[in-house]
Amino acid sequence: MESMTRQWTRGLRGLIAAALVTFGLVVVGAVSASASPPDRHGRGIPTSKISVQLWTFAEYIGFGTDAATVARTEEVLGSLREMGYRNVEPFTLSGLTAKQYRALLDEHRLKASARHVDVGTPENPADIGQILRDNRTLGITFFGSGSTPIFPPVYTTEAEWIAYAEYLDELGAVARKHGQTLMVHNHDIEFETVFGDRTVFDILMAYTEPKNVVFQLDLYWATNGGGIDEPIDVIERYGNRIKLFHVKDMAAGAFPGRIEIVGEGIIDFPSIFRAAGGSTRYYVVEHDPRFGDPTFDPFEAAQVGFDYLDRVRF
Repeated sequence: MESMTRQWTRGLRGLIAAALVTFGLVVVGAVSASASPPDRHGRGIPTSKISVQLWTFAEYIGFGTDAATVARTEEVLGSLREMGYRNVEPFTLSGLTAKQYRALLDEHRLKASARHVDVGTPENPADIGQILRDNRTLGITFFGSGSTPIFPPVYTTEAEWIAYAEYLDELGAVARKHGQTLMVHNHDIEFETVFGDRTVFDILMAYTEPKNVVFQLDLYWATNGGGIDEPIDVIERYGNRIKLFHVKDMAAGAFPGRIEIVGEGIIDFPSIFRAAGGSTRYYVVEHDPRFGDPTFDPFEAAQVGFDYLDRVRF
């Protein structure tokens, strides 16, 4: 019943929105430049390149492996397809085998654009063979941990970070031989932690080969860690080594603001996308859950994020 009520509510919201568009009723608010209706001129993003990180739904789906968790996963996948998504980025298989999860994706006519999965560390290496086998079953090319070892911070020296980067490069070389690509996803710490004149992000770039490792730049965390212009600075420095974006916005107010629904914050996404040129493979909507906050609706965050990317021009 709760699921039916949610679907009915979202359907009603959609009908109201459609009516407003039909009759030309436009509500103008005091919002940031990035939240303004995107310029209709310039290049857009094909639907085939829009994805969503399912961490957005982490609190709703839960972390179990029981039938109820799987049912909520399936509900989310069905809703995302209705919103317009053709791709998703899983962070867990909710206890399902890769074959079972792939069947769910196929049922809802979705593809896995990438996957967050723990790839380990030099001290605790992952079973890369199993990861690659699962990726092949899932149809995934890009994969990598959802973060570097920073929860809590594991490494405190430059040498440790270099060793970690070299470990990633070795994994990436193995993945490349199997037709897959290892990616690194950042938070703010990689930009805030500095050794001499190099950040941790610089070290990860320097000690991995472009052919072995690419990067998924989280635009909120890059902004949080370096300032509002930081994403563009990073893109200009490292060019097409950045193959994927996590498109996550920042609320207005005292910097840094909390994570905001895409298009309703202060990050200038069109300028960032323009700077990246044509090297971006996937633009992935994400909004970290606000655990314990009943006012946060991950379905709304996903829908608004898709609609923004679907119409943005740069």
